[in-house]
Amino acid sequence: MKKNILLSAALMFLGFTASAQTQITFDSDDYKSISVYDLWEESPFRTGVLNGNYAVVDNPDVAMDEALGIVPNPTEKVVAVQRSRFASNAFGVRIDLKEPFRMTKDYQYIHVMAYLKDKPADSRLMVIGLGKRVEDSWDWQTGEEEQFYALTTTEVKPKAGWQDIVVKFKGFSYSKAENPNSGIEIYSLVIVPDVRSPHADKSDWAAYFDEIVVDNNPEKRFSTDKYLLTYDEDAQIARNDRSLNSVALVVDRVAHSSSATTGLLYTNNTLNSVFSAKAGSLVQPKFDYSGVWMNGYVYVDWGNDGVFKGVLDSNGVPADDSDVVSHNAVEIGETWYNSNGEISSKDGNTIGSGVPAFAIPSNVSNGFYRMRYKVDWNSINPAGDATILENCGALLDVMLDVHGDYVNVSASQLNGDILLASDGRALQNYVAVYGQPLTVKVVPAPGFVQNGFTLRYGYNLAAVEQLDENGNPNWIEVSVSAEEIASDNTYTIPAECIRGASVSISGDMQQARQYSVKVVGDDGNGGVVYSGVEYKQGDTIYASQFFTSDEVKAIPLSGYMVSGVVLDKEASVIKVEYTKK
Repeated sequence: MKKNILLSAALMFLGFTASAQTQITFDSDDYKSISVYDLWEESPFRTGVLNGNYAVVDNPDVAMDEALGIVPNPTEKVVAVQRSRFASNAFGVRIDLKEPFRMTKDYQYIHVMAYLKDKPADSRLMVIGLGKRVEDSWDWQTGEEEQFYALTTTEVKPKAGWQDIVVKFKGFSYSKAENPNSGIEIYSLVIVPDVRSPHADKSDWAAYFDEIVVDNNPEKRFSTDKYLLTYDEDAQIARNDRSLNSVALVVDRVAHSSSATTGLLYTNNTLNSVFSAKAGSLVQPKFDYSGVWMNGYVYVDWGNDGVFKGVLDSNGVPADDSDVVSHNAVEIGETWYNSNGEISSKDGNTIGSGVPAFAIPSNVSNGFYRMRYKVDWNSINPAGDATILENCGALLDVMLDVHGDYVNVSASQLNGDILLASDGRALQNYVAVYGQPLTVKVVPAPGFVQNGFTLRYGYNLAAVEQLDENGNPNWIEVSVSAEEIASDNTYTIPAECIRGASVSISGDMQQARQYSVKVVGDDGNGGVVYSGVEYKQGDTIYASQFFTSDEVKAIPLSGYMVSGVVLDKEASVIKVEYTKK
């Protein structure tokens, strides 16, 4: 028996109304005819020189998707089309409808199940609508005219498995569904699997489509993509009168902040912005947004499954299994609510008033959790509404560290030690206070010099890869250069690096070499500064074999300018030369 999947198995959003105007399957005779179509008027497929390859065929993939826990497309039959190198980039399979549907002034959405395993590269998919204007003055149209070109907002990737592809379209401003004498009727849909030029491809390839639905719902029916975005990550904001400048989380009156990437719709700061809070604590999200008539939404992936679940109860309060933690406006029915269930501004213009505080669940385990801030208009969709780009909204992801009181600190290195500066004890399973600075001392073995160290903090420091399967960090890495370590070989690790459950420090001890200092141009006066220490004519610098002239600065001299600092590694000489001004 045929099974139609109309609700997302991975994502469920408030306000989903599957009021389909059109639904096409290929297990039943619910379409008029199938052929191929090319926008290029001189195409051999339009002149009759070539016939396109298309057919209703057996479903190429009815396997269970382990991530979804369902068979995404269990139907028996699908439509296949061969993408030809002799066609244009706007060549696809044409499906003539039994009944036309009406375009309106509001956005509508076309969902297409797509199986694109052999697609050569990432590219956008397009749907073309063929039809005609219904006004008497347009009676010359035949129904073969191209009325819309709907492109995906993100590039579609080749994938072994079914994907749900969504495109949006709308008619002109006075197209009304209720007015039979105004608007556009669509008689055929053309699905273009790849809008790249086909001429660079080495061979033709087959695309498969199924379960075509036209409705008013912008959300994908299902997806295995991690942390979905409605638009590509590098989508540019076209307007300059609105912008997300930064976000913050206030915890115990301390604000953790993160800046947005100017001009981009999406900013991923998960590797450089970690906000900290304890389970059960009350925290306050903040948005610094230039502009009005927008709303704020905040999500935390409590399940660490790569999906933000945007589910609300009927009064705007996040549902029990929701990843929504705070929002200040969403319209349900004809009433606007915030995440506390309170009635919000009637027009939803609330971005300036901020979003409600929320409590970190008391039963959540310590660990890293992806946190998303979103500026949007009346949309709980964590991926961003279909209009977020034109409305100049923005999304910004950070990591939230739900933590305990202490952090285990250990150091490992060869040819020296990294010790606790206060009493010289070895840093092996040392228990440090979370979020408090820690001063260490680097002690090279005889014949070696320190060359900085690398610090990692997080919850899975043993992981080989920094990112887990969802793209979230197992650990955050910070490099400390030799120049940052004081002349007495001490360094204070900042509070923001004493995080997670554990901190590991890996020292870099290098075999020492001697470099003599030679000063030219002022009777031997002057010299260089290395690691905070001055070295003058005839002095010896002990440094690593990777020592470079960039690591020193010339001592300024009155009446002279520095002509250059040169390192002669073969002669083990660092020369600084002065000339009179």
